[in-house]
Amino acid sequence: MNRYAAAGINADAFKGKRIIVVTQDTTLSREALDQIAQAAPLGVDVTVRRANGAERVSYPTTGGEVIIRSHRQGTRGVSADVLYLDEGVDALVRDTHAWESLCASLNGSQHAEVIRS
Repeated sequence: MNRYAAAGINADAFKGKRIIVVTQDTTLSREALDQIAQAAPLGVDVTVRRANGAERVSYPTTGGEVIIRSHRQGTRGVSADVLYLDEGVDALVRDTHAWESLCASLNGSQHAEVIRS
């Protein structure tokens, strides 16, 4: 993930969107969490949760949230407005049942969006 992606993810979450960031592995998930947390706007109330498997950045005042998962953790039971596939993830989930599971996370959103890096 690059700083521009982290800034864009923060901007959408600040507007109240719920975003799932899917990475290749847990190491990259932790790195993405750090980048997104560092890119949070100054003076904005954010909560960063670093618990293994439950990494997230929340915006309590707007209700926005960034949930970070590796592609192996999946997104079962998690709903979102935006699904961000980090570099290399698209190739890992293409033509598998994992892709269907990822897309199911967007079913409840009126403005569902998939972003591939």
